Amino acid sequence: MLHCIDDRATNNTSITEEADTNDSCRTKTLFMDLLKPIYQQWHLRKLLILAKEDVPCDRETNHDLDQRQVKRRSLKLTDIICFYYYMLRIFSSLNPSIGPLPILNMLSFTPGFLVDLWGTLEISIFGQTGQKSQEPEHVKQLAGSSSGEQISSTRQRRNTKDTPKKWANVLHKITGKSNDADDTNLSDSLTSENSNDDALILWDIETMRQGSEGIGKDVMHMLHLFCAIYGHLLLVLDDIEFYEKQIPFTLEQQRKIASALNTFVYNSFLQNSGSGNKPLIDVTVRCLNLLYERDSRHRFCPSSLWLSPARTGRIPIAAAARAHEAAFASLVGTTSGIPTRSSVLTTVPHVYPFEERVQMFREFIELDKASRRANGEVSGPGPGSIEIVIRRGHIVEDGYRQLNCLRSKLKSCIHVSFVSECGLPEAGLDYGGLSKEFLTDLSKAAFSPEYGLFTQTSTSDSSIIPSSSAKLLDNGIDMIEFLGRVVGKALYEGILLDYCFSQVFVQKLLGRYSFLDELSTLDSELYRSLMQLKHYDGDVEELCLDFTLTEELGGKRIVHELRPGGKNISVTNENKLHYVHAMADYKLNRQVCY
Repeated sequence: MLHCIDDRATNNTSITEEADTNDSCRTKTLFMDLLKPIYQQWHLRKLLILAKEDVPCDRETNHDLDQRQVKRRSLKLTDIICFYYYMLRIFSSLNPSIGPLPILNMLSFTPGFLVDLWGTLEISIFGQTGQKSQEPEHVKQLAGSSSGEQISSTRQRRNTKDTPKKWANVLHKITGKSNDADDTNLSDSLTSENSNDDALILWDIETMRQGSEGIGKDVMHMLHLFCAIYGHLLLVLDDIEFYEKQIPFTLEQQRKIASALNTFVYNSFLQNSGSGNKPLIDVTVRCLNLLYERDSRHRFCPSSLWLSPARTGRIPIAAAARAHEAAFASLVGTTSGIPTRSSVLTTVPHVYPFEERVQMFREFIELDKASRRANGEVSGPGPGSIEIVIRRGHIVEDGYRQLNCLRSKLKSCIHVSFVSECGLPEAGLDYGGLSKEFLTDLSKAAFSPEYGLFTQTSTSDSSIIPSSSAKLLDNGIDMIEFLGRVVGKALYEGILLDYCFSQVFVQKLLGRYSFLDELSTLDSELYRSLMQLKHYDGDVEELCLDFTLTEELGGKRIVHELRPGGKNISVTNENKLHYVHAMADYKLNRQVCY
């Protein structure tokens, strides 16, 4: 009897919860329908016309019927900005699945709105004089002088020892970024310490030095809305529009935007003011990182811009590394965020010069080795090291068979004995040289395009990326995973491997999504073709394209649909942008990730 009552109560509770859920969904749907005009362009245009014409609007100041007063005031652009800021927040709450996407699409592609928004925000950040001021000529030359990672000042180069320079070369090769020593145009521009200090001060924006705690509510609303819209637009803005046509901003304006966001984000984390303004911090970090990644591919900012907010506040390298490790160690079993200076390393590491980041990396390794020694693990040559025998003609296969199962034990010292192609043991004791030779030869053989696991991109730097046919090979995916451990072992032991990964592949290793403009670093020919299609003025339908991609794998031609039913969907002027981005998405995200 009691069981029956309990069952009925449980069923009634489930029915009540389901009814509440349905009511909540219907209420949200009703609100979304009521707010539909909000994300229509005609609605925004009407508001902008009212603001430009200075049309007075009635505003009730008291809801008491007996004391109700009506004041007349003009609608301003700041009012429209504030309105859409709150609409973004409301849409995110009402429909978490797509969030504010409808509003962002409308605001991003309404001509002139983003430019007007930045103009208002620029005055708040730089003032009237800052808005009209021009950059020094040497800054413009510096920003366009070269591409790649150029981040060390003259003073830093003078004080840097040979060891960190060597490690900078190691990590530069792996990430495919150019070395400071190769960037002669930039080096010539930074000929004195005083000029470099002036450059750092130029990009450290005073009004943003207090982070989110130092700006008013109006500026906060403008900054949030601007970063949300521009971060959304940057995902679809190609390099032709960004660098050549300079749409929607000139490169000089892009530098001002980057410097303002860089100073704001750095100081927000430094003063631990991000936790109370998390939505604002998240959206500014996202926009800032998109600008930095684009600058990493094709320079439009001087290196001093990214370093500027940390020019005087950086803590010593060893202390920064230990604080970073301690912060992450304290997170085990907790849900709290990463605090203060450690957040800088994980969120905006570019404020530290690259060579300093390399030294921090070496410091992390030394901390790990010290921890392992304290736990009684073997970290150097001697009894307890891992013994392996490698045949010269089967270096990849033998290495995979004997080392892949070790997992984290791969950090231990490896003692290598080689067997010649004749089957005879080679003379010699391994004091580190043979281990280095083994890792170098293994990576050289396995990363070679002839081996079949990796292939070279069609770009000029001939960087490498996993081959799409690797999954057809025996243990192909497992082998690629093993090679990742080999790279980690080489970095851990300080061994230089002479190759570089494609930037798109590095993005995947970092768990990041890649967008259209990054396709140029993977397949420059395909990128040019897609750009020609995007900007094609004729009738695209005459080109007889559809939403499919044909790929040749293992001697077979395989047709991939870019969207469901893609073989029956023709590419037209109306959907060509969808086609361009679907093609880029397949090449950058679906094909690279197996």
